[in-house]
Amino acid sequence: MLDLATGTGIVVRRARELCPSLERLVGVDVTAGMLAVARDVADGANAEFVEGDACSLAFEESSFDLVTCQQGLQFFPDRAAAVAGIHRVLAPGGRAVIATWCELESSPAHAAFTAALQTHLPELAGASRNPFALAEPGTLLALLGDAGFVDTTVERVTRSARFVSADAFIRSFAEGSPMAIPLAAVPAHRREAALAEGRALLAPLVGATGLVFNLSTHITCGRKA
Repeated sequence: MLDLATGTGIVVRRARELCPSLERLVGVDVTAGMLAVARDVADGANAEFVEGDACSLAFEESSFDLVTCQQGLQFFPDRAAAVAGIHRVLAPGGRAVIATWCELESSPAHAAFTAALQTHLPELAGASRNPFALAEPGTLLALLGDAGFVDTTVERVTRSARFVSADAFIRSFAEGSPMAIPLAAVPAHRREAALAEGRALLAPLVGATGLVFNLSTHITCGRKA
């Protein structure tokens, strides 16, 4: 199994837990710091973590039976090349499983934070929508179909997301996503104004157990003939 945009390796760790007999388990990410954490927390999981570009995979043809990508494809600069590469490295009969967020409005917390950015940092509001850039099922199916996948499907899945507080969510999004670099570059007073507005807009979602909201994702699957 190969996991693209593996980040700190949560999909790899869960795969090893669910299928201990996996012969080879590999996570790829472009960020060395993420992979360092992945290697540390995956101690004993018998997994490889490789620094690499998902749009130009350095693996031989037919190397894997399963390729996964959780919330990464929407950020790739060349999505078509990435999906074609997934198809190439899969063995015949192998499957791709790709998760991408649905529309921004399906996540009230992300929508609230984006609204705060639109007010105080309008130049960054577009970047906050990037995680939701592959929300159309037709686009997902076309990407897989053009790469040669068959038996393609898209399923919408909704779950509850939970954070201990609004601040914990803001930190996750503002520091643990591609938003971190542009946010860090703006003047501190403008950034703090946006974060304060975000906390205020998130307040209605905060209850006795913390910040709770629904979040929807598409799970797109395809098979290599």
